[in-house]
Parts: sequence; structure tokens; C-alpha cells
Amino acid sequence: MRDDERRAYERRKWRQVAGHFVMGALFGAGFAVILLIGNYFGLAKVIDTSEAPMVIRIVLVVGIAGSFAFCAAITGFLFLVHED
Repeated sequence: MRDDERRAYERRKWRQVAGHFVMGALFGAGFAVILLIGNYFGLAKVIDTSEAPMVIRIVLVVGIAGSFAFCAAITGFLFLVHED
């Protein structure tokens, strides 16, 4: 495989991993928002009684979105490696 072809191949694979990362982040943020809106497990009620509820909501959504994004990117990477 020539250098140009190899670079294009690697770029395509990294774009696919980045796509998995973004997809995981969106699904994670959606999941966190649903948890907060639905008040499942009394989570929103507990957050509302805290000193800085907006900061806690932001940290919760970003944390869950980041976790989902990382796991989706790792899973996507493993699928792509196995594909070759």
C-alpha cells in the first residue's frame, strides 16, 4: 500500500472513530436530559435542593455524555480493528 493510500485509509478510520465518539456524546446527553426531566429516582428533586443546581445539572450531563462518548469510541475502534 502506498503512503498516500495508507494516509487516506487511516484518516477514514479515525473519522469513523470520531463519528462514534460524537454519536455516543449525543446519546449520553439525551439520556442525562431524560433522567433529569423525568425525575427518575428522585434525581432532579435532590439536585434542586442543592446549593448550585445548574452547575450540578451541567456536570451531570457532561459527565454522562463524556462516559457514553468514550465507551462508544472505544467500541467503534474495536469493531474497526476487528473488521480489518
